[in-house]
Amino acid sequence: MSSPVKSGDTRISEIRCLRRQLEQEIDWLQRRTETLDDGPSENEALLKRTYNGMIFSRRALLGRMPR
Repeated sequence: MSSPVKSGDTRISEIRCLRRQLEQEIDWLQRRTETLDDGPSENEALLKRTYNGMIFSRRALLGRMPR
């Protein structure tokens, strides 16, 4: 039994949906990063670094995806 092949329209729709989701996640992460203080809290500094890494990786994915 062969697996069904997705049409080009379905693939494009899925890519658009994934791009939209990544863009929304980037926006959310950026807002969270902006709300963190640059104070002496080591936890906040680590969280900010983690968020920045997550933003970087999502932007890299977006850059490799077709438009």
